Amino acid sequence: MKMVEAILYHTKCGHTYTYAKALSKELNIPLYTIRSAKKHLPKKSHIIFMSWVKENKIVKYSKVCQYCIECVIAVGILPATEERISIVRTENQISTALYYLPGGIRKSRLGILNRITLKTIESNLSFKLLDHGLKKEETVALDAILHNLNYMDLNDLDPIVQRYKTKSENYVS
Repeated sequence: MKMVEAILYHTKCGHTYTYAKALSKELNIPLYTIRSAKKHLPKKSHIIFMSWVKENKIVKYSKVCQYCIECVIAVGILPATEERISIVRTENQISTALYYLPGGIRKSRLGILNRITLKTIESNLSFKLLDHGLKKEETVALDAILHNLNYMDLNDLDPIVQRYKTKSENYVS
């Protein structure tokens, strides 16, 4: 594995940015949006990519394929279970390291189409709750949607920081 040269991120509600900024500071590597990376980062650079999850898809993942993706960090409202990580890995065809971090929702930052999608999910989960109950992860998602909850914890970055700090300290050019 080569040394990571930058973190690229995409955010909608700001949770991914908060994680990306903290990780960038901890690892002492630059942080770019996808758009700004095109100006500052050569293709095939080794990166960590961070984005939010919508319907098991990592948003904008296909936009960073010209880089060597060392690690993908997905931020979502569902709990980070092995099953969730497996689903996200499969849906996005990720063969590299994948971490799933808890995020949250800020409806005020969402566009109309995302609000409609969220309202549909809210309705479906509400009917399911009334009909025969929800699984734990569905309850967490419904609470986040109804109450604009934030499940972020910067301590969840610790395994990633440990992995890449160790790699950069051992890197010899």
